[in-house]
Amino acid sequence: MTSAPLCPLTGEQMRPWVNIIRDWRRKKPCMAPKGGWQLWWSEAGHYGQIYPRPSPTEVAEFYQLDSYYTHDDEAGALARPGFADWLRVGIAARLDSGVHPSAEYWVRRVPKGAVLGLDIGAGNGNLMLELAPLIERVVGIEPDAEARETARAKGLTVLPGTAEALPPEVTAERYDFIVIAHVLEHCLDPEMALRNAAELLKPGGILVVETPNNAALGLRQQGANWFWLDVPRHLNFFTEDSLRAFASRAGLKVTACEYWGYARQMLEGWLEAQAEIAACMDGRDAARPADLARQRRLAWRLMARTAWAPAAAKYDSVRLICQRT
Repeated sequence: MTSAPLCPLTGEQMRPWVNIIRDWRRKKPCMAPKGGWQLWWSEAGHYGQIYPRPSPTEVAEFYQLDSYYTHDDEAGALARPGFADWLRVGIAARLDSGVHPSAEYWVRRVPKGAVLGLDIGAGNGNLMLELAPLIERVVGIEPDAEARETARAKGLTVLPGTAEALPPEVTAERYDFIVIAHVLEHCLDPEMALRNAAELLKPGGILVVETPNNAALGLRQQGANWFWLDVPRHLNFFTEDSLRAFASRAGLKVTACEYWGYARQMLEGWLEAQAEIAACMDGRDAARPADLARQRRLAWRLMARTAWAPAAAKYDSVRLICQRT
């Protein structure tokens, strides 16, 4: 049996948390190492991780999929409205006061007169397109070759590299604005990733980092079937507390914390994905109507439990606004 890892934040021995026995995105077969991927949790650190850690080669293989949201311009399951969404999502939207990263949001966040911006983990480049009118020059970093080509087809400058190993063309510059959005959970060394980004900030520069919120009641309700868990591509599992702790260790000062991602947890596409995950965990190739019906019931239950819940329990994502100390 694998010995328990030590929490990188507290040094305490982590406890077994969730065992993911299959990769739901690789349906035939649902590939996983023998025994699956073991997730561990630190109670004091409010942080989870896959352990043993995969190799960089294995991490790259996790993205060799027939379909992944960074490989094209489709927004995927979360953008497909359907008839069944109308009432459920309509009610949830009225209860949703999260800070959505819309185009208007970035207008407020990007410093006026910003000259150089960096998107670490640029994916298909859609965020870079929103930032481009606000910053004189924006550069992206993306390890996935297919995602890079999608972004480059839009005329964007996207270089190969990872948050832990930035290319020299990037490290030679200093930046007014850096975004690491839904990237840190994919990193083998999240502290190094944040430290690298912090060192690239100009005085007064801003770093925005966002991850899934693993304090969300949606995760507690769904367990291994939660859409945002996405093992094995997600290697780290943060709450606001652990994200703040990693930021502090990287030499960053947190100036604001924001949450968002509520109504989308009620979307039919989100529920369809969770039904597929549940089927995969049961060893089946596809979900049945009963699986989706159960997910719809759970969505209503989640809404009832979270309608007036604290932000940390309600929203699926947490975002920190940081500056270098």
